[in-house]
Amino acid sequence: MKTYSIREVLEDIHVMPDSWFYLPDAPWTLDTRGAFSLDSRDFPPESTDYLPPQVASDGWKETLDTPMIEDVISNANQQLRGGATVEDCFEAFKFYYENDAFKVF
Repeated sequence: MKTYSIREVLEDIHVMPDSWFYLPDAPWTLDTRGAFSLDSRDFPPESTDYLPPQVASDGWKETLDTPMIEDVISNANQQLRGGATVEDCFEAFKFYYENDAFKVF
């Protein structure tokens, strides 16, 4: 599966696959690479073949799905009047993942 840095995902979310984004179970930076799952509806119910192989081999974990990442970026831009940097969006991404809530800037 193709991998993307968190920076790439945050800067170009509109061209990313519409699925869940998986990342290593380690501290993240903007250069941390992750992968999107395939559409689970295309696989038998008991299959996990839609998951990035790193989930099984390296313990990668599910973070946010594409629409939620879009919402996190949009919320940061609204709060910062369209001036959210990729670093702001990264902080908002991590905050949402950890708290299931939007970061207040």
